Amino acid sequence: MSTQRQFVRWSVESGLATLIIDRPPLNPLSHLVKSELTDCLEEIAAHQDVRCLLLHGAGGRAFSVGSDIKEFPEIAAKRQGRQHAVQEHTLYNRIDFFPVPTIAAIEGYCLGGGLELALACDLRVASENSRLGLPEVTLGVFPAGGGTERLPRLVGECRARELIYTGEPVDAAEAFRIGLINRVVPARQALEAAQALGRTIAEKAAVTLRTVKSVLDRGMCMDFMEAQQVSLDAISELFQSEAVQQGVRAFLEKRPAKT
Repeated sequence: MSTQRQFVRWSVESGLATLIIDRPPLNPLSHLVKSELTDCLEEIAAHQDVRCLLLHGAGGRAFSVGSDIKEFPEIAAKRQGRQHAVQEHTLYNRIDFFPVPTIAAIEGYCLGGGLELALACDLRVASENSRLGLPEVTLGVFPAGGGTERLPRLVGECRARELIYTGEPVDAAEAFRIGLINRVVPARQALEAAQALGRTIAEKAAVTLRTVKSVLDRGMCMDFMEAQQVSLDAISELFQSEAVQQGVRAFLEKRPAKT
């Protein structure tokens, strides 16, 4: 099935949901685009057969270059900076804590709010021609949509401060070296490679994916010992599921598990 809005569309096939931003040529995240993304995420989350979610920017030139700068004068004039950031946090947090694993397929520019969108995903696959960065300081602002929180946790405080203070982007090779992305693929193959990874994930049992995603998400917000208790409670419950029993039987009988 598939759903189309003005700038956002999504579809589901074999447990893999693909969510596409299509606002040529560089997929800026206007207020409307972010609203459409939020609505689509709720629709996708309602489908229990979805086991992995992939986000991508159409056109090949950009995943997204971030917020629509044309909206900034009105935001400043109406003193709506906080409301602007709250909308971004609502969207990115929904992706961060989405019930199934998420992947950003990055082709071309991934800047500002576009990178914050990708940072909210569990995994990031980028083509070799990608450029990733948080250039907000060049406009006199800063990445207030989660960039100042998620980037240091991902690449370390020292590297994150440099990227945020300078606003300078990095190429895919450097992004991979510092742990900003998971995989680098040839130009124009980010979507295909991310879909292959997504299908591999979507082959796993839905209850297992949702459980481990929740354990990881909750554990990252806790101290070590609290996170262990969450893990213990979850694995205790999961062991009683049909997915585990079926998976163990399949292993012992040397056959693929039915998911």
